Amino acid sequence: MEMRLLSWINKHALFCLGTFLLLLLLAITFAGPYLPFVDRELTTITYILNEDKKPVIPPYPPSEDYIFGTDKSGRDLLSLIILGAKETILLVACITVLRYVLAIPLSFLAHKKWLGTHLLLKWLNGLLSYIPTIIIVMLLAMLPPFLLSECRPLFLLLIIALAEMPRAAEMIKLEFDQISSKEYINGGIAAGSSPYRLFRIYYLPLLYSKLLVYMVTDLGKVMFLLGQLGFIGIFISQDFVQSMTGDWQLVNNSISWPMMMIKAFEDIRGPIWIPFFSAFSMTYAILTFNIFAEGLKSFFTRKVRYI
Repeated sequence: MEMRLLSWINKHALFCLGTFLLLLLLAITFAGPYLPFVDRELTTITYILNEDKKPVIPPYPPSEDYIFGTDKSGRDLLSLIILGAKETILLVACITVLRYVLAIPLSFLAHKKWLGTHLLLKWLNGLLSYIPTIIIVMLLAMLPPFLLSECRPLFLLLIIALAEMPRAAEMIKLEFDQISSKEYINGGIAAGSSPYRLFRIYYLPLLYSKLLVYMVTDLGKVMFLLGQLGFIGIFISQDFVQSMTGDWQLVNNSISWPMMMIKAFEDIRGPIWIPFFSAFSMTYAILTFNIFAEGLKSFFTRKVRYI
């Protein structure tokens, strides 16, 4: 029994490694806030007295008291990373799911060449492939109708999801094209199945595994994009408020990982641990999603011939 288990693990080593890393990430995300050393109140510190009894203001570098150091408000950075994980992962998951909820029906309609959707998809995919995604999101996010709207977080979620939706739809359309050449699809058509029944009964069962691989891969891409947006100071959970001098500013009200990168240019010359640990957390998540996606692909390839 043990030999069979070891043989199975050796055979699916990448899948097992990805699963372990993903479970660790989920454990930190959902069970981490309940660990005893986590400061759930995110207590701020105005100053502490050094050995000479002189006040020292935050941020404080990593030490025995603060393993990851503190931010500029004196909040424990390790607690911030753990408490911010849930918001970060949920945002990434929402954007990815929304992207594929829109991409799947569009790809099927494009496959059927319904009302020129295949031409529309080809045009969108060609247009957006020439422009970096971060530029598209940045330009649209700063448009006044979106910037000043009370629904700005929802608009930004939709913009980020739509920015790479044509690419995802094109990939799925190619899968539809490939599956449509199977003999049993012709049997379904000959039996008089409606397009919806063909989609649900004949296409989707063969697409589940590939869709899962594509979506997990996109989780890493969305996390990378959010990190880039945080680096240039644009994020979903921001309020547009007027300062005392009359200027309008975007104010951060989030503890998600990308928002810890918002002053990375300044922090690189000083408290570099603040952007470092947030970047490290995002890098770990991106690697986890990529390894898990490759592991899933390898796992399904051994199980199903058509992948």
